Amino acid sequence: MDPSKPEAGEFWPRLASGIEAGTVGGLAMLGLLISGSLWDGHVWWEVPNLLGSTFYGPRAFRSGPSMATLSGVALHFVITGTLGGLFGLACGGIHQRGRLILLGVLASVGWYNLANFTFWPRVNPWVPVVSPRPATVFSHLLLGACLGYMGLRQKPPPREPAFVLRTELSPEQTAPDPSLPDGRGLPQAVEPPAEAPTDALE
Repeated sequence: MDPSKPEAGEFWPRLASGIEAGTVGGLAMLGLLISGSLWDGHVWWEVPNLLGSTFYGPRAFRSGPSMATLSGVALHFVITGTLGGLFGLACGGIHQRGRLILLGVLASVGWYNLANFTFWPRVNPWVPVVSPRPATVFSHLLLGACLGYMGLRQKPPPREPAFVLRTELSPEQTAPDPSLPDGRGLPQAVEPPAEAPTDALE
């Protein structure tokens, strides 16, 4: 079975696990971005308000912690949760930790480049221009690592045996019966009747 194609019973667990990993990764991203802003001497709501400018426009840059901050945080978690859900559906069947982390990092960095060239220029052109470059790149690497650890919550399916030895009894045989003295329950060989001596018939 192709691990990239979930079965009917695996669709929702993979989706839920991916959304959970994306939400945790989004929280880690946000913590790193806020720490980077404080390290540079900026306000902690710099990045959330930048994302909030998608809804509130330029006034989000001039305001402090407000609804623009909350809307920016909500948009951030919607994006990371959606990315995590898609990653869970695509790679949730892979249970090798190293391979899953590598795929998560590749997916996160791929989304970072795709968003800067296609998504943000149409939704909010300020995001790729004003975002702090080093911290944003490192935060996406952290998101990819969190997506990779999603595989730790998925138990690998039990391995099927390579072959199954099947023993079929012929109609002349019966199933073993432990109550019989010989413990086998198989019918004993019946000797054919001895032929009558020819001299007795004469």
